[in-house]
Amino acid sequence: MDEENIKKIILKYKDLIPKKILERDLQIYESELDKAIIIVGPRRAGKTYYLYGMIKKEIEKDCVLVNFEDNLLGEMNSKDLNKIPDYSKELFSKEKLVFFFDELQGVKNWERFVISLLNEHYKVTITGSNSKLLSKEIATSLRGKSLSYLLLPFSFSEYLKAKNIELKKNFEHSDQVFEIKKQFEDYLKYGGFPELALTESLPLKNKLINNYFDSILYKDLVERLDLKNIRLVDITMKYILNLFGNTFSISAFERYLKTNKVPYSLEDLYHILKSLEDVFMVSYVREYSKSFKKSEFSKSKVYLFDTGYIHFLAKEAEDFGRILENLVFIELFRKQAKIENKDIFYYKSAKGEECDFVITSKGTVNEAIQVTYALTENNRKREIDGIMSAMESFGLKNGIIMTRDQDENLKINGKKIMILPVWKWLLA
Repeated sequence: MDEENIKKIILKYKDLIPKKILERDLQIYESELDKAIIIVGPRRAGKTYYLYGMIKKEIEKDCVLVNFEDNLLGEMNSKDLNKIPDYSKELFSKEKLVFFFDELQGVKNWERFVISLLNEHYKVTITGSNSKLLSKEIATSLRGKSLSYLLLPFSFSEYLKAKNIELKKNFEHSDQVFEIKKQFEDYLKYGGFPELALTESLPLKNKLINNYFDSILYKDLVERLDLKNIRLVDITMKYILNLFGNTFSISAFERYLKTNKVPYSLEDLYHILKSLEDVFMVSYVREYSKSFKKSEFSKSKVYLFDTGYIHFLAKEAEDFGRILENLVFIELFRKQAKIENKDIFYYKSAKGEECDFVITSKGTVNEAIQVTYALTENNRKREIDGIMSAMESFGLKNGIIMTRDQDENLKINGKKIMILPVWKWLLA
């Protein structure tokens, strides 16, 4: 690898850091341990810009940012990687260096390089796309030598910040609440991907979300899994996408494939379904059971990691009850601050009463949440019975029913149910 090109890259990104960076809600904690920080999440969620924000805070140190997808670098090997710290010492005056690597996973034996930097007590932060190495694998490749953080598309509070809307004190009791509700309707429809949030053009939003879908289809699944049956991948992705908020049955999907004369193997199917979860396009929520085996093999509900996919790509793009439920799932996943869903389940009683989400902590259910677009005469009993069955089963005194815009408190059989708008919960 040409020495001049490596030095150009090291210096190049020093001048490309934007002057204004949107502050994200994700907090990365300072640590004296020699561990790499790994930032994972869906494509186009803003991981690279998050790096820029971290760099701006490192005032007392020289920061080295290298994007390994830059054409100047070409094909790098492990020997080339070792030149980066040497050239950085030549180029910068401060003794303390901090390294930020974007898309590093494309270089062979990158793990050894990172570990060698950690052994020399350098701070290292890494992000990666899913085209050559799945997001979760970046973290597991450095098991024991890394701390992983999840960055999803904008939360609603981040979305408002991106729109330069600052919440007033007690905004929900002021005229500002009308603006917040209007913004929430857009957030519900078009999702939180930064590029979509920052453009007003619907045709451009549509083009962007279709590009994201195609990137996952071809780069993350077809190329990575070396699948020849592109039609199977495409149909599986679209089938799962349209299933949001509903349970998935592998046998029902097999019947669908046979009816449509799509050749498949079960091995390929399971690869695709698992990879869609690994690259943070979908998540599967299992039915809660004290029996691990029963829960593990229950039918899973499917949720997407951004509602923009629904609006632009799903057949039932106007089913706002399911979209609202999907949005609540995204925020619950964000709040658990884990790379994999270990704490969010749905609950079904022996009588068939269902509660959309029960949240566990250390194996114990401590929260029950029901989501409906609106409580009406037709669904009120069903929704309340569903959450009450979960509260009674798990000995909970409080529960929440989330709606688009209803706000009241109920007391039933000594138990409290708070009914509140999703937008208010998101900003709490």
